[in-house]
Amino acid sequence: MSQHDHDTDEPSEEGLLDAAVTGARWLAAARAASDSVQFVSAVVLARMITPAEFGHSAIALILVPLSAILTFEGFGSALVQRKTVTRRHIETATLASLVAGALLTVITYFGAPYVAGPIFGPRTADLVQVAAPLFMLTGISAVSRSLLWRRLEFRAVSMIEMTSLLAGAILSVVFALAGLDGEAIVLGQVCGTAIATALLFLLARPARPRWHATELREILGFGGPASAAGLLHVAITNADYTILAARLSATQVGLYWRAFQLGVVYQDKISGVMMRLAFPVYSRTRDLDQLRQLHERATRVHAAVIVPLLAIGIVVEPTLVPWLFGDAWVDAVLPAQLLSVAGMVAAVLTGFPQVLLAAGRPKALFRFNVCVLAVYAGAVWVAAPHGITVVAGAVVVVYLAMLVAVYGILFRRVVGISVGRMVGDLGPAVAGGLGVLAIGFPLAELLRSADTPAPILIALVGIAGLMAHVAVLRTGFPAVWSDLAGFTRRLVPARLHPRRWRAAVPSTSSAS
Repeated sequence: MSQHDHDTDEPSEEGLLDAAVTGARWLAAARAASDSVQFVSAVVLARMITPAEFGHSAIALILVPLSAILTFEGFGSALVQRKTVTRRHIETATLASLVAGALLTVITYFGAPYVAGPIFGPRTADLVQVAAPLFMLTGISAVSRSLLWRRLEFRAVSMIEMTSLLAGAILSVVFALAGLDGEAIVLGQVCGTAIATALLFLLARPARPRWHATELREILGFGGPASAAGLLHVAITNADYTILAARLSATQVGLYWRAFQLGVVYQDKISGVMMRLAFPVYSRTRDLDQLRQLHERATRVHAAVIVPLLAIGIVVEPTLVPWLFGDAWVDAVLPAQLLSVAGMVAAVLTGFPQVLLAAGRPKALFRFNVCVLAVYAGAVWVAAPHGITVVAGAVVVVYLAMLVAVYGILFRRVVGISVGRMVGDLGPAVAGGLGVLAIGFPLAELLRSADTPAPILIALVGIAGLMAHVAVLRTGFPAVWSDLAGFTRRLVPARLHPRRWRAAVPSTSSAS
């Protein structure tokens, strides 16, 4: 595919499925490797750095998603979504993303003492300055990333992300061993982003940056609302940290951050696979009907994977948190259990912004996110003086309200997805999750009374919970179980299939 003309034929539904499965395979493998190292890094850092320093860092780390939203979403996402892309589009997007990234870095660095300092304190402002180069780095790589997504080159993107995440996690520990505190957390993210930027640029070099007014209007026609909607999403997902940092101690913010990581963010490690695939794959669908069908199947399988894992987390977190992170984090247990319910809802909602973007409705997503931000920030603001456990409960209520609003308003009016589909998407996962809890809580109490070592307790509860979940799906929801089993078979490379699978799994040209 030349840079002069980036037209692509619309792939068939089978072709999209093959691309999605191949992408999921590579993204899952990359995530498994990098997240394992990141988790070990998080455990090590939790024992070396105080909760207060994590609280200060939580505000600076908001710049990680913010930098992607204001560069890639603003100027690169249109290159993925448009049916036709010319060299002039690429030149314009390159120039715009570079200028935006450089300006935002300068504004953030010099503005942090005057904006973040008075609200969150000088320590947080210092860490925000450390994170400021993220904008420049993501601006450099925005177009390269969009070109790879447009070509559905998931293997390359996966390898780059795995490399950068691994390097960032390892470097954070190295910096902490060198005596740094919050800087170690933030610098790890900056270094990882720098590595990803270099690799993306080498693999998919954008065109020479040039100004084309017509193409800029076309890019901003989609990228403007898309980045605004994404900006609101970042505000929504970080409003709690921001409000708590302004109203509570840094230690309380750090504890809440840990709880939110366990309850919501860690499920994003798996959900991230679907989110990264959703936009480029959904954008290649031929019509809304095909888009709805792909999203329905993806949502049911995704929820059936995530919800039972979070249910297991609810059961084992009283043992898991102090064993892994140390006694300093015990007060994060109950908020983490509550926030796991929000994580379950988030799993069902995963991909809904990508559906709207692929359907060409970024303005509808923007308006929806405005309403969600107002409700979310208001709920956290009211709950904050009562402590992080009450805040966690308020967050769960808001997530449940979002679920009803997405299916009852957004999907129904914009994409034509009926409200009744919410029951179909939720039912199998909820039933399986309840089965996990019914088995897990009594078993965990029995094992604790017998003074079972923490690793054994966690393993036994996890195995029993997953067995209960599988039993519920196989007996009560055979169609979902068939989709989940079929996806698993296709996800595993053909050369690794057991003989009994091979007759049931069609070969795919894009499998690798």
